[in-house]
Amino acid sequence: MRNLFLVLLFFGIFVGIQIALFQSDNDSEIEANFDEVISSVVQIESTDYRGGKTFGSGVIVSKDGYIITAYHLLINSQNLMVKSNEVEISTKIIGFDQFSDIAVVKVDLNNLRPIELPELKQLNIGKQVFAIGNPYNLGISVSSGIISATNRHFGNPYLEIIQTDASINKGNSGGALVDENGKFLGLNISIASISGGSEGVGFALPAEKVISIAEEIIKHGKVKKAWFGNFSFRNIIYKNSAGDQKRGLQVIGDDQNIKNGLKNLDIIVSVKDSEPIWSTLRDVMNSLSPGDILELIVIRDGKVIPLSLVTIERPERIQI
Repeated sequence: MRNLFLVLLFFGIFVGIQIALFQSDNDSEIEANFDEVISSVVQIESTDYRGGKTFGSGVIVSKDGYIITAYHLLINSQNLMVKSNEVEISTKIIGFDQFSDIAVVKVDLNNLRPIELPELKQLNIGKQVFAIGNPYNLGISVSSGIISATNRHFGNPYLEIIQTDASINKGNSGGALVDENGKFLGLNISIASISGGSEGVGFALPAEKVISIAEEIIKHGKVKKAWFGNFSFRNIIYKNSAGDQKRGLQVIGDDQNIKNGLKNLDIIVSVKDSEPIWSTLRDVMNSLSPGDILELIVIRDGKVIPLSLVTIERPERIQI
């Protein structure tokens, strides 16, 4: 009996050591990975014409110096500096898209470490994530949390913003939200806080959209915007099939450039399941690229019709 006890005790100790070693190896891999990932995120300092400074973060996306960041950090910027590995580097603004709050800047350096991109997959609520950035201009640091929600849109159903409880503070804007392997999931853009500090609600634009916009800025210096025709709109109240009064957008005019598009006197009753008001439609169009699908539901001649419009490139002279 005593021998059996000793055998079981030895076996338990052996298994415990193996588990501890396995956990230690995994922890070391994660730590080593994040030592590398941090080198793909930089500090950004923007100085306006009055000498006021704004601090934030940026994410390296190419070996030859292209960096993505948050557009709001660059507003009124007269001098822009990037700090990486304690070295400050003068920076050139390549372009920006104010509607998505994304900008691209460039430094004259080579052999930088770009952030790694994950394979496209659905983000699950509860997934562990890490926010990397420059909180309060203290330097690059990492905080952890989970994905709290997905597809937040704040009136624009095409933004599909990620919500996280990872600590995001002032200075984290433009930084990276990454997974446990250090792969880029999103660009940190804002916090929801009364105090201005982290209160467990931070937001990031999904990586797929960020990279798509950044590539267009790098190629064209701007983002080409989608267009669905030259119309006017009027806010109206209409009655639905149940006799209830609802808000809608009435279309004024015709445009033959969009195949199977809107027609005069159509009433838009839904913009991708969101309320049919002009500000929603405007924000949606400013977040789509030419060729993207605009999903609407309209009432035409008394019938409810779903429309999937293939957008075209917006003419330069038109701003909305």
